[in-house]
Amino acid sequence: MVATVVEITSEIFKFDGQSRLDTFSIDLGRCSEVEAHRLQLAMEGIRKNVDSFPFWQRRKRVGRPSSDERTIMIGFLIQQLFRTTFRDAEGLLSMLSWYFRIDKVPDHTVLCRAMSSQRWTSLLERFFSFIMERLPNRDVIVATDATGYSGRKRGWRETPYAHRPNEDWVKAHAAIEVDRFLILSYELTASNVHDSQMFSGVWGRLPKNVVPVRSLADSAYHGEACLAAARLHGATPLHKIKRNAKGLMEHRVNYNKLVFFAKQFPQRFAALTAKRNHAETVFSMIGNLFGHRVRCRNNDARKNEVRCKLIMFNLHQLAVTGLARSL
Repeated sequence: MVATVVEITSEIFKFDGQSRLDTFSIDLGRCSEVEAHRLQLAMEGIRKNVDSFPFWQRRKRVGRPSSDERTIMIGFLIQQLFRTTFRDAEGLLSMLSWYFRIDKVPDHTVLCRAMSSQRWTSLLERFFSFIMERLPNRDVIVATDATGYSGRKRGWRETPYAHRPNEDWVKAHAAIEVDRFLILSYELTASNVHDSQMFSGVWGRLPKNVVPVRSLADSAYHGEACLAAARLHGATPLHKIKRNAKGLMEHRVNYNKLVFFAKQFPQRFAALTAKRNHAETVFSMIGNLFGHRVRCRNNDARKNEVRCKLIMFNLHQLAVTGLARSL
């Protein structure tokens, strides 16, 4: 089996936060090369990481043998990569069985039942952590935000803010590495859970190989609890404040320090928080690549499907930006 040897540098994906077209240039030749080999590189990333991941599958001694969990994991990721149904994913697995070295392709009903199981909730969370912990130690700037996924035709951004808590969304609270557009950690909740309530939980699940130096977030995270959680991890919280925010001259709490800095040094504050919108960029990329809709109806299955989207996005980013060479 010959591995993919196409390497694409990550410089073409770097963005310094500026909005004018004359501040950066894009090599269109390299961009076309990325698009031409995107699926090939993504499938190579799937195969490489799945082969290295310890599934610790329990083998039955009697009765019908269990389906290979490695094959099911590949099926879940292939389904997201090609934005297909479980039936089409079964056909793709049959077609690509030689590439992924699959002996027996599971039926689409096996994939559907596995998606809603608690066992696969644990496996998908472990696999996400496994991918991120293989990257090198580094300092990161973290942007925290939330988005939603559902079976509705209208996406999260197109849905009015007041309607979101009353609809059946799977809300993903995520911490984004703004320089590499990677999802570092996440929490999945119902749509009526406020963003600030999950901030400490998301930051508590950051990989051990990253050192956050700055926390970027919108005004939903301006509370003292969110600022203290970022401070606890050694990061400087630079969260957006309300327009009518008033801070005291005495820096008694983190909120007063934040408001004082934002009011006294607005240009410096704007420059340091310019990459906060990269979190929205990541959510938009996930929607464009893998769709914002989920196909399952069971609550556990819907959350597992969102987990598959986040895993596949990180694998896709590591593949097309050349960051996988550090694994």
